[in-house]
Amino acid sequence: MDQSVKIKMRPLTPEAFEPYGKLLQSKKLIYPETEEGKVAMELLRLKHRANANRMDQMAIHFSYNQTFIPVQGSMVLVVAPPPSNREAGPEGYELDYDKIAAFVVDPGQAAFIYKGTWHNALTLGSECQFINVTRKDTGEGTSPGEELEGKIEKITAIRPYVENINMSKRDGKVIELEV
Repeated sequence: MDQSVKIKMRPLTPEAFEPYGKLLQSKKLIYPETEEGKVAMELLRLKHRANANRMDQMAIHFSYNQTFIPVQGSMVLVVAPPPSNREAGPEGYELDYDKIAAFVVDPGQAAFIYKGTWHNALTLGSECQFINVTRKDTGEGTSPGEELEGKIEKITAIRPYVENINMSKRDGKVIELEV
């Protein structure tokens, strides 16, 4: 049986979010960057799923940063700092379970994560529609959205530049949000 890592959700503030990324605020610019491909924006939807407060997977990518902007409904963005051992590869990347945080991102807020930040997003409401500022290769279409929610390994099959781990399989742990 997996060990539960309990995380309390907290409001999104610039100070609390700093280890993982930045908040878009008035009069402060943020410059998304990508080492390959192009910066792209897409409108996606997260739908509520059974056991939404439990998560066994997280994604990570080192070639670009990503921004989440809810426009309808709130999302919970679960993040952890980038690993210090990037050379280890996905199965060996350090994931500091003591530094995992969960932030409620409300409509109108924009959460920008640094390259290499572990992350996953979900909704505890019925759904969340959001703008995803991400990387796309030329000719790559939009993300399949809700068909992929909770199934990060399918995203990796479509986008090899997104790495993920199944924490349950690799570490015997799951994240449990305290609602």
